[in-house]
Amino acid sequence: MKSTRIVIACCVLMLNALIGWGQEAALASEETELQGVRQQLDTDTAARSSNRHAETLAKQFKVEVGTVEQLRASKQGWGEIAIRMGLAQELVKTDPKTYPTMTEALQKVGDLRAQGSGWGAIAKDLGFKLGPVVSEMRHVRNEMRAEMRNADLDRGSKVSKREVAHERLQIERENKGDRMERAERMERQERMEKAERPERPERPDRPERPEKPERSGRN
Repeated sequence: MKSTRIVIACCVLMLNALIGWGQEAALASEETELQGVRQQLDTDTAARSSNRHAETLAKQFKVEVGTVEQLRASKQGWGEIAIRMGLAQELVKTDPKTYPTMTEALQKVGDLRAQGSGWGAIAKDLGFKLGPVVSEMRHVRNEMRAEMRNADLDRGSKVSKREVAHERLQIERENKGDRMERAERMERQERMEKAERPERPERPDRPERPEKPERSGRN
């Protein structure tokens, strides 16, 4: 009996270790993807008008343009700004009582970033997953690219309306893929959390009460 308990305990420890390793690997992958999106945004927006970028981000995150411009004034790249706003947006959704506005959430994210925390560490510290932020950044990247295409078209460049429409279609497809991936990620997370919870032991059957002997009547 004792050896069986030891085996079960070892199995539980191994399962928890595998789950923890899987979560760390997923977090590292998401941070790497965020880094890639940041670099893409910085490259795409180089030597272009910053006014349109600020307007696009303000529209995406439902904030005043001045909020975006304030972040830009602190010499941050557009990729860094977008990720900070994505983290702040998720924080408002996760903890609206403590951080009811984007301004307060941005301040908290900025404080943690100033301490040298990575994006994954910030998300973990604030109590939410990094996956939704990754999906949001893909969407922001696509919208920024579409905005730049439209700007080129307005300036009379050789970009055709057909190319812009094609890019819009690509954005819609990628956004649909992001939603499906987010749903699959949530399903995997639920399965992992369910595996972490110990099963409740079955209650032993209650013994049946013996029948009371019939009492003889008085004469």
